[in-house]
Amino acid sequence: MEQVWYFIRHGTPQVTGCLLGATDVPLSDLGWQQLSEAVAHFKNIDNVVSSPLKRCKAFAEHMCAHRNASLKVDAQLQEMNFGDWDGQPYELLWQQTSTPTIGQFWQSPNIYAPPNGESLQQFQTRIIQWWTKQLGNNRCRSNMVFTHAGVIKQLIGHILCLESSNMQAFNALDIGYGKVVSVHVYYDEQDKAWPKVVF
Repeated sequence: MEQVWYFIRHGTPQVTGCLLGATDVPLSDLGWQQLSEAVAHFKNIDNVVSSPLKRCKAFAEHMCAHRNASLKVDAQLQEMNFGDWDGQPYELLWQQTSTPTIGQFWQSPNIYAPPNGESLQQFQTRIIQWWTKQLGNNRCRSNMVFTHAGVIKQLIGHILCLESSNMQAFNALDIGYGKVVSVHVYYDEQDKAWPKVVF
């Protein structure tokens, strides 16, 4: 058996230039257009899943309503929660990289977490648990997931066996607004899943 997963990053939000982890902002008109174009050629999607954040969920609901499809909303697909840093401008955060908390996080993200946020290890664990559950229980052949860049990067890193603490490797992945990443999963005779990132 073979499955395909289309992971779609949300379009451009109404607020940019900020760290929008758990901050819930809606899509801009451009973001809506980007997603409309991204899904236009897809047919016969069996399973649609979305992050609960507005920049993913609103368009997913719209698409499912027009295609008479059901939507599953899963909180595990939310972007990383950056706690007190959430919603802050990138420029302001970069100016503070010499402060102990921010400096510690960038040097050891698996150990240190943003104040009132989650560590990279907690985030990775959440995403990998979700993916493992899908491979074990979901046998839909065609799946579409509306989510965030951080989530998609973690999935790619997991599939490619990247070192989980190597922030440089994950930062080297650039997933633009409204872009689609495909993952094909092959199940062998023992029902073992073999996922591949397809470009």
